[in-house]
Amino acid sequence: MNDVAVPQVEVAKRDLCGPMIPVITNLQSDLSVDHAAIHDNVQADRDRGIENGHGVFLAGGAGGDFPMLTVDERKAVAQTIVQAADGRTPVLVGAQDTNPDVCIDIARWAEEIGAYGIQLSPTYYYASSPEDCWRLFEAVHGATERLSIMIYNTPWEGYDLSISEIERLAGLPRCLSLKWSSPNTATYLRVLHKFSGRFAIVDNQGLPVMNHLLGGTGYITHLATLWPEHDLEVWRHLQNADYAAAQTKLAQVNWPWQDFRGKMWGRTAAESPVVKAGLELLGRPGGPSRGPTRELTADERAELRQLLLSIGVPGVVS
Repeated sequence: MNDVAVPQVEVAKRDLCGPMIPVITNLQSDLSVDHAAIHDNVQADRDRGIENGHGVFLAGGAGGDFPMLTVDERKAVAQTIVQAADGRTPVLVGAQDTNPDVCIDIARWAEEIGAYGIQLSPTYYYASSPEDCWRLFEAVHGATERLSIMIYNTPWEGYDLSISEIERLAGLPRCLSLKWSSPNTATYLRVLHKFSGRFAIVDNQGLPVMNHLLGGTGYITHLATLWPEHDLEVWRHLQNADYAAAQTKLAQVNWPWQDFRGKMWGRTAAESPVVKAGLELLGRPGGPSRGPTRELTADERAELRQLLLSIGVPGVVS
């Protein structure tokens, strides 16, 4: 590992840790972006403990419905989230796209607005290759000066990063974190074991306990948008190496939530409809979705309300 990169990695491991929240993109009734609602939701989670060392915001990722936003909208949403975080919480901006020029454009914008870094995956639709992937990351790294780059493995998009490719990307000094999942459990564990000293590794496989046990630093959670205190308590258990307590809380709360989200995913694509409905059931801004994604029906909202009550989410409206 490059000696110059060692302190950078240590800083990344310190900063990119705890619950990582994919911030939803709220919309108004005319389906334009509702920046005030985005700001309010980010500020609420920030003020309830999602801050440096205890959480990260992800702007314009899949949870923010970036495929249904224009590039200008993606950039404006990122700026709103950075402003709402107010320097108290690291913000990573989703920069993945099918067009490398868009990736570079968003990366440069993220640097300009003061984001902590970007999330970047191999390009998709046309399947990537090892050399295509390398050229993308090298180009984005070369087009920016300061921001941190989180490598994002997205095997469901048709391309799965190999261990040798991750090792090559580690040669880019500002590739400092890895949002990690793998269709192969053995590979998932091997990468944690091999790279936990080189990257801040964020679990995206629903295995935050194993991730932390093997040196990872954080995990993706949509539930923390609604109930940050719960995932912050899970994070405290992980920090204290009380893995049994952390796993118990995840099984009792996060798993039923994930089961319902999976059920709704089978009905309509996108990650935000359940989160938006959940926010509305807590009296917070949610809003509609752009097509072809469909909002939850009245029966589904009622089922979600019962779920939130059963897992103990406070503040569910009657």
